[in-house]
Amino acid sequence: GGGGGGPEADDEDDDAVSSTGKALQSVNVAGVSLFGGMVFGSGRDLAVPHLECRDINGVDFVALKDAGFRAVVFDKDNTLTRPYEKQVAADVAAALETCVRAFGIDNVAVLSNSAGLAQFDPEGKVAADMERALGIGFLRHSSKKPAGNCDALVRKFGCDAREMIFVGDRYLTDVVYGNRHGMFTVRVEPFTEEGESTSIRLAKKIEGGALALWKKRPEKGRFDRTPGYKPHPLIPEGKTANDFLLTSF
Repeated sequence: GGGGGGPEADDEDDDAVSSTGKALQSVNVAGVSLFGGMVFGSGRDLAVPHLECRDINGVDFVALKDAGFRAVVFDKDNTLTRPYEKQVAADVAAALETCVRAFGIDNVAVLSNSAGLAQFDPEGKVAADMERALGIGFLRHSSKKPAGNCDALVRKFGCDAREMIFVGDRYLTDVVYGNRHGMFTVRVEPFTEEGESTSIRLAKKIEGGALALWKKRPEKGRFDRTPGYKPHPLIPEGKTANDFLLTSF
C-alpha cells in the first residue's frame, strides 16, 4: 500500500476480524464447533447434501413419497419465504402445495432457528403466527440447528428420521442437521441476500467457499461428498439422488 495508510489498514483489519467473528456467531456455537472439525478434515460429508437445486420447484416430492419417505421438514427464510417475510414466495407456492398433497399436511413442517425455538419464542407465539400466515406447522423445539436431537420431529411425524427429508439453503445448519440424523437432505439456492445482516452474508460466503472445496465430482468416486450421488438407504437400487430432480428445472 501507499505511504500514510497504516492506521487505516489496521482499522480495516480490525473490522474484518470483527465481521468474521459476527459471521461465525450467526452460524451459532454448534455450527462453529462442527465447522472447525470439518476444516481439519473430519465429517465434511455432513455438510454435503444429497441433492442441490435452484429452489423447491426442482424437487420431485411425489417420487420421494413413492420411494418410502414419509415426512418433509423445511427451513423457512430463503427456502419457503424471502428473509423475515410472512408469506410463501409466489414462485415456490405451487411446489409447496404439491409437497403437501403428496405427504399430507400433518407430515410437512418448518424447523426454524427462531420461530418455535424456546430460546427466542418460549410461548410459541411467533410460531403460531407463522403457522397462520404460511398454512403449515412450525415445530416447537429447544436447540438451534445443527445442534440437538430430532426427538420432536420423530414424535410429530411418527416415523424414523431416515424417512424424513430436510430442505434448506444453509449448508452448516440445515444440511448438517439433516445429515446428522440420517435424513435425505436437499439444499436450495437462497432467494436473495436482501434483508440479511452483513454477518449472515459473510457466514454464507465462508460456508459456500468451504463447500466448493469439499464437494467432489462423480468421477472421483467420493459419493458421500457428491451431491446427486450421495447414498441414502431409501434411494431405490439402480437409482441416485439425482433421480429425484424434476428435469424441467
